[in-house]
Amino acid sequence: MKVTIYGIGGSCWQFDAEESATVGDAKASLEELSGVAVREQRLFADVVEPDDSEVLAKLLALDDVDFLSYVRRDPEEARWLEKVGNSPFPQDMLRSAPEDIRNNANVVVPVLRRHGYSLKLASAELRADRDVVLVAVAQAGAALQHASDDLRADKGVVLVAIRQNAAAFAFADAVLRADREVVMAAVSVQSNMLRHASEELRGDSEIVRIAALRDAMALEYATEAARNDRDVMLDVVQKHGHALRFASLALQYDWELVLTAIECDAGAMKHAPHDLRTNIHFVCKAVLANSCSLQYAGEEFRANETVFADTIGQQIRACQSANYPLFADTQNTCSVVCAN
Repeated sequence: MKVTIYGIGGSCWQFDAEESATVGDAKASLEELSGVAVREQRLFADVVEPDDSEVLAKLLALDDVDFLSYVRRDPEEARWLEKVGNSPFPQDMLRSAPEDIRNNANVVVPVLRRHGYSLKLASAELRADRDVVLVAVAQAGAALQHASDDLRADKGVVLVAIRQNAAAFAFADAVLRADREVVMAAVSVQSNMLRHASEELRGDSEIVRIAALRDAMALEYATEAARNDRDVMLDVVQKHGHALRFASLALQYDWELVLTAIECDAGAMKHAPHDLRTNIHFVCKAVLANSCSLQYAGEEFRANETVFADTIGQQIRACQSANYPLFADTQNTCSVVCAN
C-alpha cells in the first residue's frame, strides 16, 4: 500500500506500508524520511486527527481521503505531551506545568481523558471551553464543579456529568436543579440527590416516588406535601415499610397505609403513633399482617400479660421466643378480637 503525506509548505513524502499499518507506523516512517520526531508530528485525514492506533488502510479507504496531511507540533507542546503520556499520574505532570501549557487544550485534554478531575488544574479559559469540559465530566462527572458558571448551567454538559456520576447534580446551576428532566436523571441513579433539587421539584409526586422507591431515605428531603401524598406513600411503604417514619402525621394514622408498611416490615410498627400501638384492635390487625410486629406494640400493652394472653392467643405463636413463653398454650385468636 502506497502512503502519501503532504506538509503545509508543499513538502511531500511517500512510502510503502503494510495493509495492517497504523497511523503510529506512518509517523515512524515519516520520522525516518523527514527527521522530525514522532512526538512533534500531527497527521490528519481530511480535517480529522486520527489516533495513532487507527489503521491507515481504513482511513485511506474513506471518501475524499487519498493522502494524509502533516503539521509540525510546537516542540514544547510535544515535550509536555510526551511527559503526560508516559506518566502513570498525568495530573501530577499537569500540576507542575507552566501556565501556557495548562492553557493548551492539546496537552490538557489527553490528561482529562484519564483524570477528569484535573479540570481544576486547567486555565480559566479551558474550564469555560465546552468541548474540554465535556471530556472531563465524561471521565469524572463531579469535575463539573470546576467548570465555568456558564457550563454548569449548560443542560447538555450537566446531563453528561450526571450519567457518569449522579453526584455531579449538586454542582449544577440552580436553574438546572429546577429542571424536571435533569432532576429526574439524577434521582433515578442516586436518590439522595433529591436534596439538591428545587423546593418545587422536591414536592413533585413522580420525582419523589422514583427517588423513594430506590431508597426510602430520600423522603427526608421531600416536602411535607409530598410526604402527605397517600398514593406516593402507599407505593413506597409496599417496598420499604420503614418509610412510614417519613409519612405525614395524618398518614401515620391511616390504618391501611400503616398495616401495608407493617406487612412489608414488622419494624414499621415502631413508627406508628402511640395511640395505634396501644389500640388492641389495631395491634391484632398488625399481628395478622406480620406476626413479628407484636414486639413493637405499646410497652404498657405488652406489659399486661393477662390481656396479652386472653386477646392475642395463637396468633403470636409465629413470634414466640424466650421473651414470650406464656403464650404457648393460649387458645384465643387475633381474628376473634378483630371481629369484635
